[in-house]
Parts: sequence; structure tokens; C-alpha cells
Amino acid sequence: MRFGLVVEYDGTEFHGSQLQANARTVQGEIEDALRKIFNENIRMYLASRTDSGVHARGQVGRFDEETNLTLDKIRIALNHYMAKDVRIRCVQFVQDGPNGFDPRGDASSRTYVYTFNDARSEPALDRHFVTHVRKSLDAVMMNEASQSFVGLHDFAAFAGPSTPPDAPTLRNVASASATRNGDNVEFKITANAYLHQQIRRIAGVLYEVGSGKTSPEIVGQLLASANRGEASHVMPAEGLCLEEITYNGSGECGLPSITTADSTDLRVD
Repeated sequence: MRFGLVVEYDGTEFHGSQLQANARTVQGEIEDALRKIFNENIRMYLASRTDSGVHARGQVGRFDEETNLTLDKIRIALNHYMAKDVRIRCVQFVQDGPNGFDPRGDASSRTYVYTFNDARSEPALDRHFVTHVRKSLDAVMMNEASQSFVGLHDFAAFAGPSTPPDAPTLRNVASASATRNGDNVEFKITANAYLHQQIRRIAGVLYEVGSGKTSPEIVGQLLASANRGEASHVMPAEGLCLEEITYNGSGECGLPSITTADSTDLRVD
């Protein structure tokens, strides 16, 4: 059996999502809980890799295991054994086997939100989930600049140092916008995939536009330059959140449904 999960976490105390030796990670936390439930080592695969301090509302993962536990009991047990800064929101049966559900490869889009806060004082309650800036931001100018990212572009200028030298840097952005919500300016972007640090470097450019340091035309210039890492202003991790990952043919958790004829026999409430 293959199980798909939708995962939510506060990334503040995690050293990223991917398993690392001697460091607390989201993958490691879930695998530890699976070990306690099933009394064996089970590998957990996640759809998107998030850096230290980055949050998620809609991370997706999967694991394989033969069990009679119901979907809801698996969710409850996982949440019981994990710290409260990571929660399993939903569990769903997904296609197993060699051509089964692949959270990373099967994703059709990934949506992130980067939240700037330009209040006079840094917020106390939301400090781990927004990036506080000292200059007042022009959300209209930031939104104008964000439109230039939409479409198929070479994002080499926005590639972080972990991007392999020979890795392709073309990415297709379906939508991008910046809107004001009180003291926050929220930049939302949806694309098929991203380069390492791409969104935080885009956010850095938008901050410079919004604070009046540069104009929206800088985006077109950076996309045209294709110079690796030229967009060098990397905004802090705490303002970034993985909001949603979408798949074709989504089922009850927003993940692809099982297509086998006897799939209904597996769905236990």
C-alpha cells in the first residue's frame, strides 16, 4: 500500500525538510513517528525541498507500508508521536508500484507565498512567519514588477549556489502577484518548479522595487542577463511558506486517486 500525506509545519526549528544526519528535519520527524507506529524503518518521500526556517501549509509526501490501520488512525498516530510544529493534515491511498504516485515528479504546480511586514514595529506574534522590513513598501509597484516573472523564462540570475552548474534554469511561472493585507505585503507565485533560492531572490528584487531603490524594469533586465546569481539579495527564510502543491486527477486530499479496479476496497473511513 502507498499512502499520500499533506503536511503542515512551522519551519522555525527545522534544519529544512530533507533528511540530514544529526539535525532535526521534517522528513526525519515523520520517519521517527512512522518507526514508532509500525516498529520498522520506513522511508518518507517529500514533494518539495524547503530550506531551514521555511514553512509549509501544503507539503506533500508518501510512504509504503502494509497495514490494517485506517487512514484516520494513521493520521492521528503520526500527529501523536510528532512535535506540535509539524502536523499531518490528511492521509489518502495513492497508486503504488513502480509507476505509482511520485510526490515530486507528479506535481503539476507549486504555490509559495512570501510575506513582507512593514509595520513600524516588528510584530511579536507573527515574527516567525513574516519578514519585517524598515521601509514602507509600495505594493502596487511590487505587483507591477511581479507580472514580468509570468511565463517561460531563464531564471539563471535567480539561481542559488546549490544549483548545479549544468542544471537547466528555464522555469514556467503560471502566476505571480503582490497584494497588501494590512501591514503585510504578500507575494504569491505559482510555477511548475523552482531553482534553489529562486523565490527568496525574487522577493529580494521585489523588496528593492517596493522600497524605491529600483524600478520594475529591473526584472526584465535580470531575466535577460542570465548571469548566475546576479539577483544577489536573498530575503530571509521566515517569510516564505509553501502553500499548495497540485496534481492532475486529484482525490480527497488533493492527491491523485487510485486507478485500479479494486481501489474502493482500500478506502477505509
